[in-house]
This record gives sequence, C-alpha cells and structure tokens, in this order.
Amino acid sequence: MTVYVEALSLVNALGEDDAILANLAEGRAPGMEGPLVRTVDGFEAPFGRVTIDLPDTNPPSSRNNRLLRACWNLRKTEFESRLKDFEDERIAVVLGTSTSGSQEFSDWWKARKFGSEMPPFAGEWQEMGAPSRDFASFVGAKGPAYTIATACTSSARAIISAARLLEAGLADAVIAGGADTFADMPLNGFHALGVLAGERTRPLTDHRPGITIGEGAGLMLLTRRPSAVKLSGWGESSDGHHMSSPEPEGRGAEAAVRGALSRAGLTPDDIVYVNLHGTGTGQNDASELAAMNRVFGGRTAMSSTKTYTGHTLGAAGVTDAGLLVLGLMHGGLKLPAQFSEGQTPDETLPLSGVLREPALIAPGPVMSMNLAFGGSNTALIFEPTS
Repeated sequence: MTVYVEALSLVNALGEDDAILANLAEGRAPGMEGPLVRTVDGFEAPFGRVTIDLPDTNPPSSRNNRLLRACWNLRKTEFESRLKDFEDERIAVVLGTSTSGSQEFSDWWKARKFGSEMPPFAGEWQEMGAPSRDFASFVGAKGPAYTIATACTSSARAIISAARLLEAGLADAVIAGGADTFADMPLNGFHALGVLAGERTRPLTDHRPGITIGEGAGLMLLTRRPSAVKLSGWGESSDGHHMSSPEPEGRGAEAAVRGALSRAGLTPDDIVYVNLHGTGTGQNDASELAAMNRVFGGRTAMSSTKTYTGHTLGAAGVTDAGLLVLGLMHGGLKLPAQFSEGQTPDETLPLSGVLREPALIAPGPVMSMNLAFGGSNTALIFEPTS
C-alpha cells in the first residue's frame, strides 16, 4: 500500500507555505531577525519565531494549539476540499509536540509567585494529548486522535504513525504533523546542558556554538489516494544510548536510514538529497555524519537547514520533511550552501556530499533525518509520483 501527501501547510522562521521556498533559496529567515531570548541566568540567545498572527480562541488556549489552528487556516480551503469525500469518523489526527502548554504554566506560576496579574491557564493545556484533542475538535475529525511526544522525533513519528493507521485500515485520511512554540523549559534545559548557542547555529562548521531553538508547525494530509508526492519509506530505531547524548558512531541513525531505504525499495544511490538533523552541536553532527558516510559513502547531497528554521523540537520532523515535500510539490528545492561567508567547515568530519555551494535539488527521492533524546531516530523518504 502506498501513502500519499495530498496537502501540506507549514509555518516557521522562514515564513509560511510557498514563501518558505523563496526565503530558503535566498538564505533569509525573517523569524530569526527578532530580539534575543534570555535564560534564567541572563544568557542571551537567538530564537526562530513564527511571524504570522495567531487566532484568538474562546475559551483561551495555548500558543501551541493556536499555532496549529493558524497553520490549518493557511490552507483551510484546500484541506477542506480534499477531506470532503471522507466521513468524519474515518479522519484521524496524529500530532507531535514536546512543549504543549508548558509556557502558559510557567507564565501562570511566575505571576502567582510575584503577585502580578494572572494570565489565562488551564491544567489540560500542558497535557501532551492536548494538541491533537484540541485540533481534532477544531476541524471536526472524529477518528483516532492522539499526540506523540518523543522529543525531537515527535512529529516525524506522528507521520509514521499516520502511515500505519492508513495501512491498517483504521483511517482513510490522517492529518499528521505537530507544533512547538517558545518555552522557558527547553531554553533553560539546553543551556544547562551547555549546548544553547549565543549566536545563530552553524552546523558542521569548525566552530559550532550549539543549538538555536525555533518554533513552528506543520500539517500533512496523508491518504491512500494518489497525489503528486508519496511517502515511500520510513525507518525508526531506539538505541537507548544516553538520555541526552547521541550514540557516538550513529548506529541507531544508520538503522533508521537502512530501514527507510528497505521499505521504499531504494538503494542509497537513489536518494538525491538528505536533510540532516544537523543541530550544530559537536556530538550530534559528528555521530550523524558518521552514519551518513557509512550508508551513502559521500555520494549523496546533504545539508542541515536549521540555520534558517532553528531547531523546532517536537515540530522538527514535520518542519524538516515539510521543506522537502514543498520542493517536490513545486518542481525542485533550491538550497543555500551549508557554509556561509566566514564559516569554516569542520574538516575532521566526513563532509563529502555536504553542499558547499548553492544547489537546485531536482525532484527525486529525498530523505529527512531526525534524532532525539533517549536514542530515538527516524528517517522519512518522499518521492514524486511522476
């Protein structure tokens, strides 16, 4: 059985939907141009913001839920047109997140402690199931609805779970993706680990300052009905190496890649581009490239796009994969060079295949990689159908 992507909506620091491709080609991220954010000890860091207005809700809801609604509204007419042939009970929702409503709780707690005006807050906002529950109600989907929270692979696993629902015949259409928005918890958590960058992240360079966090959302409509783009393969693994550090040789990442290739019936040489997880930390970049080198042997174009989106955490899977799907829908993906002016590649890494010049990736099989705390690894392969 083949799973197809019928519609896509995407919003992040690059912009929204079709504007994302133009901004990425120019190496411009409007959402990265805002003020710095600050940790509890005063460390300042850039942040990749969503710049569109989010809808108000009644009753009030979390920023994550509002961002998902905004993402839907960008393509509402197309989504509704394609869903009208399906019964509501056969439409499922599977979303990924890692922050849910945690920032709203943080704001409420600080207001209570310091005696300032109390902001709106409801305890269920910070439940990990809240995004899918709220969104399914918003769009009228009455099939299975659940949220996956596996840190930075959350929305990639949501896409995989959506494909499995379709394969099992438990749904006829699945809205899959996810969202994460600014939250004090991951900002301070990454800083405590010593990997929060004080300047824009520079993956694969010899001076990698660490992670730049971003916010974003993405929604894919997946069905068994033929369309221009198909999800041809996926792989996932859980190596359980360490709570917060990747396995140094990238064995779990390699297993996910090989699983995706096997399911798609493709060889490494069939893949025309890999969007790396590429967070810009020393350990992530080294372990991921070790895995890529063993599988692809330096023959496949690859790069990381997180300089422009930031690391969108639970939304990283749909953010990174969504860029590839947008490219396939529009006849190709124009990418900037991995190393901009003044940046020096880390030549201790196996960099063969990494884009050193701007490139146009012609339509063909493309792969998106995501890696997460606890040794969670995913690989998604998308292809044009003609």
